[in-house]
Amino acid sequence: MGVQIGGLVGLLGGMICGLAGWYFGRRAAKKERGLDEVHDFIWQKARSYSWYVTLVILYVLFFLYVFGVAISVPVALGILMFVHLFSWAIIGVILSSNLYDEEKGQKHLNTFVISFIIVFIVSVTVIIAVGKLI
Repeated sequence: MGVQIGGLVGLLGGMICGLAGWYFGRRAAKKERGLDEVHDFIWQKARSYSWYVTLVILYVLFFLYVFGVAISVPVALGILMFVHLFSWAIIGVILSSNLYDEEKGQKHLNTFVISFIIVFIVSVTVIIAVGKLI
């Protein structure tokens, strides 16, 4: 029963921390006049790109299922949510930095793609290993 309580605390705590970060971040950006059309454009484009990343991961999860890897529904949904939100945030930061310095933005994009692939491969390997142990 401790695992379910920990999961509930993690879900609610994550939601509260996420909403607080969103609220205080928007409040600080509003004070600095950072909420303009450029901001909206960048984050809409980042959300669009993050759906492409999410679609790729969805296909990877389908291929894992076809090859016989047992992944539970909560784990699969957690992976999809994490990938979508993480890629949205990182791509938004990259697009924002690309607006101010294109060379640095391209370097950040390359670093993101490489680190994302590494993190995803390690995560899937851990999930598969834990699934085989249980």
